[in-house]
Amino acid sequence: MTPAAGPLVLGLDGGGTATRWALRAADGTIVARGAGEGVSGHLFTADAMATARARLAAVLVEVRDAAGARPIAGVWGGITGLGRDTPVAAALAATIADLAAVPVAAVRLMGDVEVAFHAAFRPGEGHLVYAGTGSVGCHVAADGAVVTVGGRGLLIDDAGSAAWIARTALSHVLRCEDYAPGSGWSTPLGEALAGRIGGTAWDAVRAAVYGVERGAVGRLALAVGAAAGAGDPVATGILGEAGRELARLATVLIARLGPLPVALAGGAADLHPALAASLASALPAGAPLVRPTLDPAATAARLALG
Repeated sequence: MTPAAGPLVLGLDGGGTATRWALRAADGTIVARGAGEGVSGHLFTADAMATARARLAAVLVEVRDAAGARPIAGVWGGITGLGRDTPVAAALAATIADLAAVPVAAVRLMGDVEVAFHAAFRPGEGHLVYAGTGSVGCHVAADGAVVTVGGRGLLIDDAGSAAWIARTALSHVLRCEDYAPGSGWSTPLGEALAGRIGGTAWDAVRAAVYGVERGAVGRLALAVGAAAGAGDPVATGILGEAGRELARLATVLIARLGPLPVALAGGAADLHPALAASLASALPAGAPLVRPTLDPAATAARLALG
């Protein structure tokens, strides 16, 4: 059997908005890729675990169809909010092993930010600040030790993330409405948010925040980016504050581990230039900001090759 027809390895990148996957051949070639519904490691109820398993099952159906008769030899995956060597990680690994028809020992899962780090740097060469639905800072040392800061979820922190940006913007608009009805929703920021929510009534807002998963809340940040692009000073200010909050993550990593290049990645980082500019200006001297283009699913598949 030639290498081109041999086993494949699977890389998974599970985030709040989507689960992306990539299949690699033994020669390193990406032979297929795709995406399914988002999956999270925040699985603290039986219903949440059942939803994650169902979504992974749907992804693995697509993967098996793409692989055809070629077996899958191993799986590496990064999943948002997932802790290594936890009962949740073990349960998800067993699910993936069963669906991919591989031994559970051939499945390795970790937080998505760790895979993203490997997409941005070699171990020991930088610090990653990731601003997606949530926010977290990460450094992987040359010996493989992993240090993370932040990343504790929106109820506690996640400052600078897409969900935080959306929450901050909605809070501003609604407080304006408390003082003077119509004064919040009539601004470019309020109009952009209302457009994505589908209205300004409290029932619509409440459903858009409390009736959905956090990934959907994070997508409301697109309205903040659009309002900033239209010149709304409040939206621009919120994105600037987000950049300073993300700079804090980098500053903590630098204080603990030394000055190294800082990579900014994640969907929130692309909402508007004000965010990255604010972060760069708040970094300590000797820590340049870089903006790599990451492909975590492909990186996970590369790591699976060994």
